[in-house]
Amino acid sequence: MLPFKKRELSVWISAMLVSGAVIATEAEQGEDEQKKAQSIERITVTGTGRPKMASEIPMNITAMTEAELRENNIGNLKDLIADSVEIHAPDNSARFADSVSVRGLNVAGVNANNLQQFIRTTMAYYLDATPLPNINYRIKDVARVEQLIGPQGTLYGAGSLGGTIRYITNEPVLEEFQFDFNTNFYQTKGGGISNDTDVVFNIPMGERFAARLSLARLDEKGFTDRQVNPSWIAPGEGFPGNPNPDQTLYKRDDWQEVTGGRLTLLWQVSDDLRLKYSRTQQDQLANGTRGASRLPVNRACEGIEDCTFTSFDTPFQYNDRTVVSRFAEFADRDLKMDSIDLDWDLGFATLSSSTANYRDSSVGQADYAGAGNSFYGWVPGLALADGNDSAYMTFDNSYRGISHESRLTSNIEGPWSWIVGVYHTNQRRNYKFSEWFERLDEIASQVSWLGFDRATAGGNVGEGYREDLGSKYKETAFFGEVGYDITEKWNVTVGARVFNYTDIGSGFIRDYLGPTDSDRDFKGSGSGESFFKFNTAYFFSDEILGYFTYSQGYRRGGTNSFREDNGRPVAEDAQFYEPDSTDNFELGVKGFIADGFFVQANVYQIQWNNVQTYFSQTIEDFFPVNGTTNGPDAKTRGAELSMRYYLTDNLMLTYSTATTKGTWDETVTKCVYEESVANNECRTWMKGGSLGGNPKWRHNFGLRYTADLDNGMSLWGSVNGRYVGKVQNDRQDNPDAATFEYPSFTTFSANLGLGKDNWDVRLWATNLTNSDAIVSNQNSGILGRRTIALTPRTIGLSFSYSYF
Repeated sequence: MLPFKKRELSVWISAMLVSGAVIATEAEQGEDEQKKAQSIERITVTGTGRPKMASEIPMNITAMTEAELRENNIGNLKDLIADSVEIHAPDNSARFADSVSVRGLNVAGVNANNLQQFIRTTMAYYLDATPLPNINYRIKDVARVEQLIGPQGTLYGAGSLGGTIRYITNEPVLEEFQFDFNTNFYQTKGGGISNDTDVVFNIPMGERFAARLSLARLDEKGFTDRQVNPSWIAPGEGFPGNPNPDQTLYKRDDWQEVTGGRLTLLWQVSDDLRLKYSRTQQDQLANGTRGASRLPVNRACEGIEDCTFTSFDTPFQYNDRTVVSRFAEFADRDLKMDSIDLDWDLGFATLSSSTANYRDSSVGQADYAGAGNSFYGWVPGLALADGNDSAYMTFDNSYRGISHESRLTSNIEGPWSWIVGVYHTNQRRNYKFSEWFERLDEIASQVSWLGFDRATAGGNVGEGYREDLGSKYKETAFFGEVGYDITEKWNVTVGARVFNYTDIGSGFIRDYLGPTDSDRDFKGSGSGESFFKFNTAYFFSDEILGYFTYSQGYRRGGTNSFREDNGRPVAEDAQFYEPDSTDNFELGVKGFIADGFFVQANVYQIQWNNVQTYFSQTIEDFFPVNGTTNGPDAKTRGAELSMRYYLTDNLMLTYSTATTKGTWDETVTKCVYEESVANNECRTWMKGGSLGGNPKWRHNFGLRYTADLDNGMSLWGSVNGRYVGKVQNDRQDNPDAATFEYPSFTTFSANLGLGKDNWDVRLWATNLTNSDAIVSNQNSGILGRRTIALTPRTIGLSFSYSYF
């Protein structure tokens, strides 16, 4: 098995850099100057390619400043998603890279999945100008985080099927030395005391040079225990522990440690030219699984007539804070990124260029006893009940590549405005996964009729199955947007993205008996692929605008590792899956409808074309091979509303809500084998079936109070609530099929802060009522289902100090 160890972050220091976005906040213009100063902040964002106030951009775009992120205890993308009404993801442990959906665009199960190839995300994530491969990057030393809701295929390209989230980092400041220190101590009910600390140094080095260094460390304690053996095993019997053979109970096993850093060097070459170099690095070791193991239905129903238990509501094996897992479960992730940016004011336009070289890896291990019993238990001596051994799995996922983008943004005054650019990426990706039985070779070799021979099977001793799905992807795209002011109040914008790509893939599978063995390569390509955008906006007044948008998004395709079975050829449209795309129609209004009262509202319909969804092949009527296919088209519809209102000069009310519903828009049947073959393993998706994975309704509401005290101190406090409606656990292929729904829930949080000059201290709490609503799950088969509940009540104390 993999060595169970931690790695420390080594922070590299190197040369050169460039700038980008500017953040500015302005108090609302009005007759009352005092109210103006305390009114809703207007944040300048750059999500549309040029600095502009979010309140004046004709789309659903929101942003949170660094101060807001800290006040709301948002330290990573999972926290940000939980705070959003438009985006949804299962609330799982840190070791999982979860599927993320927006505006109902989801066909992935709402569960905890060990395998990266089953993650289906319809959002794109950017660190400044560079796409990120997953959601595990922590939010530290950022100017703001922007959420662009709706397909963003023209400016942001592949992966932005339903929207884009952008981390905009703070840049070095030339004029002054700055130092920031932030620390946060907190405790989750039943857990230890955790700490999250970060420091920032901004060092000017002459009139034209500056460096900025941020370092962060998270030491998060767990609150979930791990039992090695299920509850029906008598004490002293069962399997030895892992990694310590003599230990079968691991207290507070769901912990994580994250060390991160970012070094940025700025050179102001001239008044018009800036260069920037950045080195970003993060090491994360996320251990264990949050949740609780329940009894299998057959054991829970023993002696009960007309038993009505489902696998989601059987009694807990031990308690509501203990999972059953013989083997240690962890994910060890490492992100390294170097980027060089350039900003050059050419007068008529600004040239912005960004080049990044990145590597992201994730190595880990998980218990596989339940699935292992299904796949190997039919062999004498390999069943879980035989007590000889049980299975675990390992994974080794990696992304590495280079991305470059250059764009020209017009600066000339007048009715016309434009952006043109070029994007290129060269990326390599590998998903590696293995199943292990430590005594597999010893036991299998004693079963004469099995015909097992390791020399013939290949692989390593104890390895029952190995899979390596690889891809070499290159893309070159040209994009642009042109805007025209028809009148002072009426604007029209059109955009397009045209690209070519090649995708060279490989699928390698080996198992210990050979039925699923496969080793194949493929090449996919596209030329002249294009996606478009149209937007028109009308300012009813200086403060209120209405808009209509048609925008498109897309996601790259790929291949499966399906193979011929007993001479049955695989259908071509099953072996390959094509890119899927979205067409978004959106009508909205936003603006300040009164002093201190901001509203943003819209309705939308998204046509999801050629939907990528999970598919599988069965070899010899028993051995599964998982894959992806293009299912039917789907449709989502919904509405979104957010507003902020100052009830008094000191008291602000916030409210946001979203509703969405997604369904299959046609009936389609897909088959693994060619139609001429009998028993060609077909699946049918029926029109009207629900996509699931998203609550029909979400509501966020809050009340925030601020006051300036006589001694020069400032006081603030807030109470916030979050309602999440029922969530269908998985897609519904037949509209009449029964599906499990996670229950709706409401949680509350509170903050109380006190500050003066350059310091502040804050007391906070989340999940005040200690709600234990189920939000996700993991099916462990014969060992019973793991249900995952909300994080219990957590109370913390934060302190911040700034010197400048």
